[in-house]
Amino acid sequence: MGKGINKIGPWLWYLLVLAILPLDKVGAAEDDASVPSATASSAMIVVPSQLALQSDDALLSDVRESLIRRVGEDNLSLEVLGADRFPRETMLRRWRETMTHRQAELDYVLLMHDAAVRAYRHLSSSPENAANSPENAPILPKNATVVAYDVRDGELRQWLNAQGITHIGLDTYAERSMRWALDARRPQEGPLALWYAQGASRDNLVSGARRIDSPRLSDAWLALASPDENVLARFRARRQQQGEPLQAYLSAPVTQDNLARVQALAAEGWQFWCYQREWLNHGCLGGVFPAPGHMADMLIDALFAPEDALMLEGSRLVMTPPSALYSARDQLTASAREGVNWLEVPDAVVAQRQWTWLAFGLALAALVMAGLAIWGARWRERKQRLKREALRNDRVTDLPGRVLLERHLRRFMDDAYAVSLYYLAFDDLRHLRAQFGVEYADLAAKGIAERLRDTCGGVCYPARLSDDVFVVMASGAQEPLAMAARYQEMLYAPIEVHGVPHRLEPRIGVAVSPEHGKTPMALLQAAQDAADQVLASAGAEPQLFKLDLLKTAERRRFLAETLADALEEESPFFELYLQPQYRLANRQLVGAETLIRWQHDTFGTISPGEFIPVAEASHQIVPLDEKVFDTMLAWMARHELPHTQGLVWAINLSIQHFDDHRFTDWLLERCQHYGIPPQCIELEVTEHVATQDLTQVRQVMRILRLHGFGLVLDDFGAGYTSLRFLKELPFTKVKLDKVYIDAIAEDERSQLLVKGIIDLARGLGLTVVAEGIETQEQMDVLRGLGCPIGQGYLLGRPRPAESFLWRLSQSRKTLPSRSARTR
Repeated sequence: MGKGINKIGPWLWYLLVLAILPLDKVGAAEDDASVPSATASSAMIVVPSQLALQSDDALLSDVRESLIRRVGEDNLSLEVLGADRFPRETMLRRWRETMTHRQAELDYVLLMHDAAVRAYRHLSSSPENAANSPENAPILPKNATVVAYDVRDGELRQWLNAQGITHIGLDTYAERSMRWALDARRPQEGPLALWYAQGASRDNLVSGARRIDSPRLSDAWLALASPDENVLARFRARRQQQGEPLQAYLSAPVTQDNLARVQALAAEGWQFWCYQREWLNHGCLGGVFPAPGHMADMLIDALFAPEDALMLEGSRLVMTPPSALYSARDQLTASAREGVNWLEVPDAVVAQRQWTWLAFGLALAALVMAGLAIWGARWRERKQRLKREALRNDRVTDLPGRVLLERHLRRFMDDAYAVSLYYLAFDDLRHLRAQFGVEYADLAAKGIAERLRDTCGGVCYPARLSDDVFVVMASGAQEPLAMAARYQEMLYAPIEVHGVPHRLEPRIGVAVSPEHGKTPMALLQAAQDAADQVLASAGAEPQLFKLDLLKTAERRRFLAETLADALEEESPFFELYLQPQYRLANRQLVGAETLIRWQHDTFGTISPGEFIPVAEASHQIVPLDEKVFDTMLAWMARHELPHTQGLVWAINLSIQHFDDHRFTDWLLERCQHYGIPPQCIELEVTEHVATQDLTQVRQVMRILRLHGFGLVLDDFGAGYTSLRFLKELPFTKVKLDKVYIDAIAEDERSQLLVKGIIDLARGLGLTVVAEGIETQEQMDVLRGLGCPIGQGYLLGRPRPAESFLWRLSQSRKTLPSRSARTR
């Protein structure tokens, strides 16, 4: 096999060059080759292995082009030793045989890496040993200019110094690359372990690590060949316990053995940073390396002008600029032509390896086919299991699921029976699940299912569509609202879970076929739209689907699509409004709440009360909040509002942000970008925070408080807030809902409630803000009850941001105590 390759090699390389290189480059190369060198010099580049040839192709390409211009293409040879293919002794013996037959007189020799230097040392053995061992007689001329590149073995370096051979080392890049790797990682990713090859690689790594001396470097020193299992186990245990990735810094030459070990570690989840450029082709995350073009110039200068080399302890100083990432060029083998000498293993070994690989390939193909057969069987089994599960009843309540309900509906509707559909949405079930867990909510759902079975008897068909939604189908369309009222009355009584009563009142929407839908899906959608309308109504009475609800649903869907397009635009689609907040004792301005208005081209002015629920239902509330937050910060920075002493700016946020650990990093990054101190920002969240994972919410809130953000519990008392949230979550303010303020001037019970809330908040270190103050009587009562801060139409309506800024500038021209009276 090797002989065949040698015969067709020149023609094969020539055809590859013609196919790959542009015509102008081919012509230039031929012109250069046609001009013989004035001194008839010859040069040789020695590469240890095919791995090194592929990894150093950019550097070797630049060096080879420069050498061709100086000595001619016919006088340049490239030796690939094959150190990654067979043992070192075999490689050295075969190269000696090749060089003996060639009998080449060399003027310039470039040795790449340790293996090339070790082979050259073997060929240039001293003449004293020739008598005892003729095969060790030197066969290389002594007057050749030799340059070594990137030698890490300490013994080889000493030999280079003794021979006066210039060595261009990359030691400085080890420290540069290690520092770059530490800076490129996030602090929470934990300390960086260090993997090294046996021998001098560790010495270089130790010296660089000592100079850095960073706490983010781990004390785990792990050898690729035989790592200390105890150290490795401790490092893995710490990383798993702290949730940190298995990342390490790698210092090892690319050989077959090292490559196999690194690939095995990568399969176990390890990720590596490196400073050997070769590892980038094998999955290394990155590093800092010398730029190939500058390094090639240095090697050529060292070959042809060795007297100008600046030496330090036997190694030339490396001054080439680093390149953080390596961009590979065309493979050198595609343009090397006949100048490459491939050293192959004997034919018998090649044949044996071919049969071994063939057997391995057949075994691998059999394993792949068996794996595909097993995967196909499991996929079919899973598909059938999912189909069976879809047809089965709900596992918690044993009620029919969606598939069975739709099938039952279709059968009745196909027979032209009138059908009444009752959609029961239990929002309180979601709250129970968030506060007490899934099992607790499942017990409550079982209680609801039992009551539905007792009420329906045999005349209707109850089903469960999701965790919080039940549906009842009844044949006949007589008095559907009366039947819905019966369901509501039946479910009004509390359901006990572990001895604790809970009142779970549903939102009930009613749809009747065929008036409201002629298919099961249409009827279900109509009933759901009617149930959603209960939220928009003043009370909690069941709602019968009406045709105008269809228009409302279409409007919501249209708004959701328009909102998605508007969020893609760079400029904000909304206008900022600000509503002032005053200290009630002296009507001194203390801050403002950020509001937004949407001027829609089709619907005109859309209030937040309409499009905020649409954004939440369509999962667009997070990007909307981020856009509002960013716009507000940009406006504050543009007008230098952080320098306005004593004012705080409240911004509303959805509770969905607290599901993301990166939320705090994003807030801090935006504040830092605009130069806004967090101390002048308050984040308002509603009582729906009670439906979230309190552990996650508490962790995020504490981080926000540590950085100075204020936290406000909005609409306090309007929903289902438990007092334990005030105790467990680090709020700074509580904003009373408007429902307490509306009747406070006439209702003594409302005054007692507000007084109790104010005293409770003061005891917990919280500040109370009353919203919705519209009359002077309400403000007088609140001031008498000790409420410190308020907002409302009496004190100031929401104004566009620029108008608010003008009023603020006018108030700053007068005394603070009189500014409020001039409004």
